[in-house]
Amino acid sequence: MPRDTSASGALVPSDSAAMVAAATAATMAAGKLPFPLLTRTNYAAWAMRMKYLLRANGAWGAVDREATSSEVDKGKEEMAMTIISQSIDDSTLLRVAEKETAADVWAALRSMHVGVERVREARVQSLRSEFDGLKMGDAESVDDFAARFTTLVGLIRELDDQMEEKYVVKKLLRAVSNKFIHVASSIALFG
Repeated sequence: MPRDTSASGALVPSDSAAMVAAATAATMAAGKLPFPLLTRTNYAAWAMRMKYLLRANGAWGAVDREATSSEVDKGKEEMAMTIISQSIDDSTLLRVAEKETAADVWAALRSMHVGVERVREARVQSLRSEFDGLKMGDAESVDDFAARFTTLVGLIRELDDQMEEKYVVKKLLRAVSNKFIHVASSIALFG
């Protein structure tokens, strides 16, 4: 693979994916880009950040269940395991220590935080109910409502519950405050 010399004199790969991985690794090593830390309440956001980080480092295939075992080389597997292990606390690390692959660790973390199927179904039902009853408050700003709305949609989708975009948009238009009804009507009519 062709290499160039960086401003610091280090050799860097010229291929873009490798450059991203090298830059990410160098930034993390310098302490400028910390690994996202998984907590009890941030699984959905953590999983998205980790997906982007693993993709940038070429290691997402080790976690993705759809990748075949021949597509995942040992280096990518080790990279994925290292990144994941750096982003969880010690007690969680000990709970997944017996897992052999990054995909198994990822599935275990998902199960710990999203839950087993029945719990997931109950959570989806609860979030759907909250979504169906969602209304914009009269004193609520558009930005605050949009943040609340998109967070709720994101949580539902993270639990693998499919929500069609058309349904989400219709709900958004129905949920806005009466002072914005003329805007919602125009969007519904011409959108």
